[in-house]
Amino acid sequence: MAENQLLPARWGQERRLEFIEFRLQWEGKVNRTDLVNYFSISTPQASLDFARYRELAPTNAVYDVLQKTYVASESFKPVLVRDSAEDYLTRVWSTTTGTMSGNSSFLGWTPNTGIVRDPARSIDSGVLKTVLLASRERRSARIKYQSMSDPNPSSRLVSPHALGFDGRRWHMRAYCHTRNEFRDFVLGRVHAIQLEGHSEIDAKTDDDWNNYIEAIIVPHPTLSNDQRKIVEADYCMEAGQLNLRVQEALLLYHLDHLGLLELPENPRKHLSLKNREALRPFFQKHGIKQA
Repeated sequence: MAENQLLPARWGQERRLEFIEFRLQWEGKVNRTDLVNYFSISTPQASLDFARYRELAPTNAVYDVLQKTYVASESFKPVLVRDSAEDYLTRVWSTTTGTMSGNSSFLGWTPNTGIVRDPARSIDSGVLKTVLLASRERRSARIKYQSMSDPNPSSRLVSPHALGFDGRRWHMRAYCHTRNEFRDFVLGRVHAIQLEGHSEIDAKTDDDWNNYIEAIIVPHPTLSNDQRKIVEADYCMEAGQLNLRVQEALLLYHLDHLGLLELPENPRKHLSLKNREALRPFFQKHGIKQA
C-alpha cells in the first residue's frame, strides 16, 4: 500500500478502470502492482481489470514485456476520464496542501511542487455545524460577531441560509435581524453561536444571492496583439471576451480577485472590465466609488 494511503481504497471495478486510464494518461504507464497496492485487491482481480479496460479501449495500452507494465500507445485517447490539465493540477494542489488524501487522487509519481497559499483561516467546527443546522432547519441563531468596523464584538440574531467562499475565506450568507438585511458573515469571526427558534425568513427573498449579474472581462487595451491572444487563451475567452455571469452577492469578490474592483485601472494589469459603465448601479449600491 502506498505510504500516503491511510485506508484501502475499496472501490468497484469502474473506479479501478478509471485509475488505469488516469495513470496511462498522465504517467504513461501502469501495471498490476499499482492496482493491487492502491486498491488492496488480488493480482488475479487486477488482471481481470486490465482485460476489461482493453475491451473498452483496445488501442490505448500496449504491454511492455521488458518493463512488465502497460504503456500508453501513441494513439491513446481517454474514454473514461477527462483529458483535463485543470483536473490533474487540482489533484496535485489538493494532495500537496493536504485537502485530498493519497487514496483519492490517483496520483503516483508527482512533480516537485510549491504552492502559494493564503495563511490558514481558523473556523470552529462547532460554529460551522450550528450554521449548517440552522440553514437546514430554517432556524435563527444568536451569534457573537467581531466586525472589522467595530472594535468590540457584537451580538446579532441571524438566519443563515447558504455558504459562500470568496477565494480566501468562508462566509455564511444570512439575514441579519439587527440590520434588517441579508449580509455576509465571515465564519472565522463568529466567536459564539446559539440556536434559537424557527425563522420566518425566506431565502428566496435574498435578491443579491438569487439574482445573477454579468461582468464582461477583456484583455487590457494597452496590451499588444500577441499579449491579448495569450490573455484570451489563458482565461478561455470567446470572441475576445469572458462573460462572467455570477451571483450578485459574489461579484465583488470575483472583481477583487481579478484586480478590477477599483479605478483607475492600472495599465500594468492584463485585464479590463468592458461593461463598467453598465455596472455603475451595482457599484453604487455596494458603495464602490467609480470615476
